[in-house]
Amino acid sequence: MAAVYSVIGLVLSLIGVLLLFRYGMPFRIAAPEGDYIITEQPDPEGVKIDARYKAIGYVRLGLVVIGTLFQIAGSVVK
Repeated sequence: MAAVYSVIGLVLSLIGVLLLFRYGMPFRIAAPEGDYIITEQPDPEGVKIDARYKAIGYVRLGLVVIGTLFQIAGSVVK
């Protein structure tokens, strides 16, 4: 019965982490007051950084999913 509880807990943790990735943290980050400049063209350096962080984010998410699957397998297979 302990393995069932372990698996349920891991699955719920996985769902929680996925929701955090999808919807963000449950608190709001305060935006500083001030003037904003809007440009016509995107910053090439900023685009590169955004692409790198996006790729790293998917790798992290994949590692969380794979790690949870291995933990489930370890709990079920004795």
